[in-house]
Amino acid sequence: MRSEHAFTVRDALDSGMTPAELRSAAWDAPARGVRTAPAAPGGLLDAIRALAADDQYFSHTTAALIHGMPLPRRLEEDPRVHLASPTGAGRMRRPGVVGHRLKSEVVLIDGARVEAPADAFVHLATLLSVDELVAIGDWLVSPQRSQPSSVEELAAAIRRYAGARGLAKARRALAQVRVGAESPRETAMRLLVVRAGLPAPVLQHEVRDAFGLFVGRLDLAWPALRLAVEYDGEHHFASAEAMERDVARLRELRRLGWTIIQVTKRDLRDGGRQIVRTIAEAFASCAAR
Repeated sequence: MRSEHAFTVRDALDSGMTPAELRSAAWDAPARGVRTAPAAPGGLLDAIRALAADDQYFSHTTAALIHGMPLPRRLEEDPRVHLASPTGAGRMRRPGVVGHRLKSEVVLIDGARVEAPADAFVHLATLLSVDELVAIGDWLVSPQRSQPSSVEELAAAIRRYAGARGLAKARRALAQVRVGAESPRETAMRLLVVRAGLPAPVLQHEVRDAFGLFVGRLDLAWPALRLAVEYDGEHHFASAEAMERDVARLRELRRLGWTIIQVTKRDLRDGGRQIVRTIAEAFASCAAR
């Protein structure tokens, strides 16, 4: 692939340029096998496009964004692009690009070479906290995804990178990944209640009435106690109709004897301390019934 501002050495030689011309100061060499025009408008984008014809691929947070992983806002807004080369090849060197040498499994997404989700999970351990990485893992194994990963796939990726940075954190996070969480906030609530000493809740528990009719699903539940925690994200208030449906669902659940504790992002501003106390008190009350 060749553009006005960036191209691969292979294409340049095929088109008649000489090695001496390619070594001249007229071109930058951001990575082995790639040439770009110095300070060219849109040069970074063109360089990335040029790499599509080579063996580089997107990794780390750039791969995570392409896959749709729920990154923390500080990383969603990071303008840097992470590009990886196979081990033994040269890292890309250019402002705005973080170059890596990795041996990742690579997949194609809309024509772009991107490291596979399980590999990205491992590499994100160098940039995320344990809890943030658990949220990524929960998202990866969610049945809501069209092609969910498995916990074993994530474990296999960790084993492949023996000796790499961040592996201890990746292992700690993987031990806490569970199938069923549908948002990072739900993951955060699960981690909070378990660390507070409560038994692990059932995720996405389905409730049916005496006739077997579906009433609703609960984010975190202790079915034996008929106690549940529901995280109310912004989608709950997207429209009056959605709000009315949710009110009717909760009313029916409470009629069936369920204690429902609703949580919003405001409840997490203090690290969840007050809402966890509320949940623990409700747990003790329900257990005493």
